[in-house]
Amino acid sequence: MSHRRRRADADLEVTLPITPMLDMTFQLLTFFIFTYHPSAIEGQMDFSLPASGEARARTEADVDPNKPSDTELALKSQITVMLKAQKDGLNDGVISAVVVQTPNGESSFTNLEGLYKFLNDQRTSQDITNKDDIQIAAESKLKYAYVIDAMDTCLKAGFTRVGFAPPPDLTTN
Repeated sequence: MSHRRRRADADLEVTLPITPMLDMTFQLLTFFIFTYHPSAIEGQMDFSLPASGEARARTEADVDPNKPSDTELALKSQITVMLKAQKDGLNDGVISAVVVQTPNGESSFTNLEGLYKFLNDQRTSQDITNKDDIQIAAESKLKYAYVIDAMDTCLKAGFTRVGFAPPPDLTTN
């Protein structure tokens, strides 16, 4: 019986076709460059963070109950926009209602277009003296995209400073 041995020096070479892979890579790169529109997905919003508060009290005797908390910002707004979130399991986090609190009472809306018209009218009325500041109080389960849409609506209506209040569903009175 004769045994044949395979020669160890005969290596198997794998040839990869590099040219089609490079062509596909450049086509994908070209596609993403042509379809990328940074202005469509990126925006700029002016935010002003509150100034840092005083240091926390070290002892119980150092606590002044008459002094406002660091988390309570003194916002001079006369209008508060309350955004309520749906919690039906299907559309969780979508705006279900918009309630606007003014010195004259509350008004309810189902969409941001109605909010825009109302805020535009409020800025021109004589009842509102502070025509620059507005406050948004969104429920904790509302998606951030809807909060940003409400903020854009307030800015479009002419309010230049938009502040945020704690979520009404998490505050304890």
